[in-house]
Amino acid sequence: RDYFGSPVNIPITLAGNFGEIRPNHLHAGFDIRTNNKEGLPVYAVADGYVSRIRISPVGYGKALYITHPNGYVSVYGHLRGFNTAIQAKTTTIQTMLQSFEMDTLLNRESLPVKKGELIGFSGNTGSSQAPHLHFEIREELSEIPINPYYFGYQVKDEVKPVIVSIAVYPIGIGAQVNGKNKVKKIVPRYEKGKYIISKADSLFVDGTIGFGINCFDKESSGSGTNNVFSIEMQSGGKRIYYYEMEKFSFDNARYVNTHIDYAEKQRSKQVIQKCFLSENNQLEIYRGVQQQGIINFNDDADHWITFIVKDYAGNTAELALKVRSKPLKKGFCGTTDATFDCLKENSFVNGEIDVFIPPMALYDDLAFVYKKAPQLKGTLSPLYYLSNETVALQKAMIIKIKAAALPVFLQEKACIISINKKGGFEYEGGVFTNGSVLTESKHFGKFAIAVDTVAPRLIPLIILSKTDSIADFKNLKVLKFKATDNLSGIKKYRATIDGKWVLCEYDLKNDLLFYTFDSMVKTGTHLFKLDVTDDKGNKKEWKIMFKR
Repeated sequence: RDYFGSPVNIPITLAGNFGEIRPNHLHAGFDIRTNNKEGLPVYAVADGYVSRIRISPVGYGKALYITHPNGYVSVYGHLRGFNTAIQAKTTTIQTMLQSFEMDTLLNRESLPVKKGELIGFSGNTGSSQAPHLHFEIREELSEIPINPYYFGYQVKDEVKPVIVSIAVYPIGIGAQVNGKNKVKKIVPRYEKGKYIISKADSLFVDGTIGFGINCFDKESSGSGTNNVFSIEMQSGGKRIYYYEMEKFSFDNARYVNTHIDYAEKQRSKQVIQKCFLSENNQLEIYRGVQQQGIINFNDDADHWITFIVKDYAGNTAELALKVRSKPLKKGFCGTTDATFDCLKENSFVNGEIDVFIPPMALYDDLAFVYKKAPQLKGTLSPLYYLSNETVALQKAMIIKIKAAALPVFLQEKACIISINKKGGFEYEGGVFTNGSVLTESKHFGKFAIAVDTVAPRLIPLIILSKTDSIADFKNLKVLKFKATDNLSGIKKYRATIDGKWVLCEYDLKNDLLFYTFDSMVKTGTHLFKLDVTDDKGNKKEWKIMFKR
């Protein structure tokens, strides 16, 4: 607990904590606030060496990984830049690769660091939505991230977690909540330091029932809504379900999609954490769960269901829910069969569209739904409905759509698109092969064939003279471009000056490509050229003669 120091020289407050629920993953560290500014000094938390430098327009952006002698690795993400030695090494590698993007492993002799040494500066690179420092501690051998709280990092927190609502799920045929095979939500009142359920929210249940809870935590500093550290559910004083956010593996982080009520998240953006486990849920956070957390109510009696929610500091919120187990009049509820078994390989083949789902890709057995609709404007096939967007996948399925009307000259430009909630096209990738377009997707929804024949757009963010044949860049520090693509997305970009590669950085979230002039560009006249290519090979070129 006393081994690691702080990565920043200000009190640690969090914009996001370990285990926070994110789209398709759990958050693997602390998002440390940097006063909403870039450029805050970032320090090595212990002796070690820079073992990995990773730069990407997405994810952690500019990131450093430091391996320590005690068997752990510290990670620093979304950095604006590195110290002089690390930056020099980075530039050398980028020049050798002729690429802004890099993911390079280093030996222990390359860049040793001492505890408290300046290694870089906080920023907003990658997928970050505001300036902050992403900080992790991982096990060196397994690369499993550990909650930084366990290493003694202190964040002032005297605030109890907040319970927003409870959800009650009838599971399987015949299960009922208040006479219906439908999810029931209950919003408690908070009075005199306690959560109370209104009498109007009385519950009558019959059959196999699961519960869920919408809750969050705040720090004393009034942070945003972070995740809690642990959730426990008891029935009659006996623990039925429990998890705590100590650690998890990156390989299994996508199981967050079954840890929560994914369908409700898609519909309303509410995050309800289920207190019962799907048949295929391999997250490592659970402890001592009984019967998958599902309770079979088959008697005529009252039962008390208690939820205990804690943050890492030990602040606790509790809610006791009285449930009346009462056999109800049975009617037909739900479906009789699940078309797809979640533990096995599944397929749907009809000659127009083929779908192949690998074993363990579904979280629960699925009554697969298929529908065909007329062709949409801008597509080259009918629209195919595969289940719906509220069903999540752990692994990618293969989709193959027959391309009967696709001209030969468009085959290499063909792809599969899905339709988002706003009716827009989302690129799913794909290649033309044997008369069909084939791709992989990790979500269900509506799919069709489309083509991408349009080159990316490049708009220089400078004012250029319409009369001068040679631009005056003597005082220009950064040459910026707005770079966008209509469908398949920018895949490659390359900048040169007088035919020699130069480093052009890519800020994807702002659609920005930019080159920063350095001392290598001597006084005189030069040719700048930028080539940008999308995923379907459509290329845009921009060039200009300039003088320094």
